[in-house]
Amino acid sequence: MWTLPAGDTVDILGGLLAPLQGRRILDIGCGRGSLLQALAERGASVAGLDPDEAMLEVAQTLVPKAVLKQGCAQLLPFGDTSMHAAIFLNSLHHIPIPDMLLALEEAARVVGKGGSVIVVEPLSEGSFFDALRLIEDETEVRQAAQDAIVRARRLGIVSEIRQIEYDRIETFADAEAFLERAVVIDPAREKRAQAARGKLLARFEALSDHDKGGYVLHQPLRLHHLKVPFAAKPASTSAMFG
Repeated sequence: MWTLPAGDTVDILGGLLAPLQGRRILDIGCGRGSLLQALAERGASVAGLDPDEAMLEVAQTLVPKAVLKQGCAQLLPFGDTSMHAAIFLNSLHHIPIPDMLLALEEAARVVGKGGSVIVVEPLSEGSFFDALRLIEDETEVRQAAQDAIVRARRLGIVSEIRQIEYDRIETFADAEAFLERAVVIDPAREKRAQAARGKLLARFEALSDHDKGGYVLHQPLRLHHLKVPFAAKPASTSAMFG
C-alpha cells in the first residue's frame, strides 16, 4: 500500500520558491531541460548545468533563453551569489560519492547567504526503483546523497528548513517506454538493459499497476529545502547571472 501522497515536483518547487517571476534559478544536472522549461514558463530566469553536451543542445532548443553551461557540479561555472536558488533534481546521487559534499558547497556558494538549495532525491523503494534495480542498483549512491546532505548541515554549509516526501507516479505505454526512460537518464545503462532485457520486461510487468492509461510505476521522493545561513562566511561579489 502506498502511503506517501502523490506530488508534482514543479508545483512543489513553484510553491517553495514563489514568486518565480524574475528569480534566477540554476538547475544542476539539467539534462534535456524539462525542469528549465517548466520554471521558465512560470517566469523564472533559468540557467542549467550538465556534463553532457548533447543533452545541453536539446535543452537549449527547448529553452532558448536559458543560460546553459557544460561542466560538473563540483566546480560550478557561475559566480558567487549569482543565483537565488539552485536545484538538484534527481542528480545529486549521480555525482561521485567523494564529491557530493563539494557539490552542495558549490551550490551554496552560487546562491549566497539566505539563498535556497533544493535537493530532490529518489528513495530506495517503490516499484520504479525495484524495476530499475535489474539495470542498476542505486541503493548505495542514493543513501550517500542523503548522508552528504546531513554532513552539509552539520558543517553549517546549509540549514534545512523543510523536508517533504511524496510519490512520483509515472505512466508508461509499455515496457519499451520504461526502458527508454531508464536509458535516457543514464546512457551508460543501455548495455546492461539489453543484457537483462527478458528479466527486466518480466519484472516491469509484475511490478506495474495497470490502468487505462498504461502501466504505472511509483517512485517515492524526498525533497530537502535547504538555506545558506546568514552566519556563513561571506561570499565575494562577482558577475551576476549570465
